[in-house]
Amino acid sequence: MWKRALFHLALIGGLCAPPVLAQSDWVQIAPMPTPRTAAAVAVLNGQIYVMGGRDAAGMALGVVERYNPTADQWTTVGSLDKPRFNAAAAVLSGQILLIGGRAFDDDDDELEVTEDVEVYDLSRDRWESFDDLEGEREGLAAFAVSGFVYAFGGTDSLQTFLSDAEVYDESVGDWVDYPFWELSVPRAAFAAVPEGDGVLIFGGFSTFGPLADVEHYIPGDPSDIPRAPLPESRGGLAGAGVNDLIYAIGGRNAAGVVVDRVDVYNPAQDLWSPGAALPEPREAAVAAAVDTVLYVFGGNTDSGALATTSLALMTTTAVEPGAPSAQGLALELAGPNPFRAVTALTLTLERPRTVTVAVYDALGRQVAMLHQGPLAAGGHRLDWDGSGEAQHVLPSGLYLVRAQAGSTHAVQRLTRLR
Repeated sequence: MWKRALFHLALIGGLCAPPVLAQSDWVQIAPMPTPRTAAAVAVLNGQIYVMGGRDAAGMALGVVERYNPTADQWTTVGSLDKPRFNAAAAVLSGQILLIGGRAFDDDDDELEVTEDVEVYDLSRDRWESFDDLEGEREGLAAFAVSGFVYAFGGTDSLQTFLSDAEVYDESVGDWVDYPFWELSVPRAAFAAVPEGDGVLIFGGFSTFGPLADVEHYIPGDPSDIPRAPLPESRGGLAGAGVNDLIYAIGGRNAAGVVVDRVDVYNPAQDLWSPGAALPEPREAAVAAAVDTVLYVFGGNTDSGALATTSLALMTTTAVEPGAPSAQGLALELAGPNPFRAVTALTLTLERPRTVTVAVYDALGRQVAMLHQGPLAAGGHRLDWDGSGEAQHVLPSGLYLVRAQAGSTHAVQRLTRLR
């Protein structure tokens, strides 16, 4: 039996106790080795790939770095065949496509908007040529669904804002124009996040300046579905979805100021709410989610300097101590996640039970015991400082906390940072 880790167990109260609002903050994680802005990002096999971008001198980058959230470590992988920034990425059948952008043209010895597409072969750790877009575009977005990749929006070589889309059909092996859908407002440097059966599109720059417009598109449905607008117009923002919520992160507003603002969209309510602000303003950063953690990398500040820190955030929701699951047991986050020093969970029981609460690492090994024994009905707080047997300090990574009472159990994921 593992020796119990340092923890604190407190009775929160009976079934009528007031809600406990769980805390969430941005925390710094291992910095991306190559500072950059206007990169592309994709998640493949639970790891985050950051591709290309622009350095402090404005040069296009070909470097690709992979972040392992479990180990909080970066690895440099195969470089792009054509350095570029303002590109889009999508994952199709286990491969990453890097689409369009502004790339260095060897023939003209200058940066030009491109229609080039590259594909990453994970088994060979190399990028290879892929079927090109029908037309060049940068500042676009892309998403993949059911064997199709949709690439849309952006600007062309004349800096004309685009509203049209192209689609790659995996069964045909080619890109074709897609006349069945256009953005309601031509835009570039916007965010596009999968939501439901489609994609939520928000913000960006247009001929009118930064946008607050939000729309939702479902492939096969030609109608534009308007949604509640962003609270503040901005372009060059990042976007990602986690825990059934969608985050709009940073960007440049109508006053030309790079902001630290984060807004959180609840699709079920069609409502935007303020989120935890970034530690510093960022524009042209990238965001991605793995499991229940949101990550932000790169970008530039208001002065144009490159951001050098990488960030992680877990947003938790209000915990009702008197609202156990239908099985009479609930385990909810009540502290920061990811965390460095101490985090907390709330265990709620509908009736007195004998409960075991244990922590497991990513390989399924039990590494700590937070509680073992009887507990009264109501809410109970469990604090964990990231230590295991005999106060052994555990490494950074993903951990599962499992509460078990008879045949009933509940699980929460925690990410420890050091």
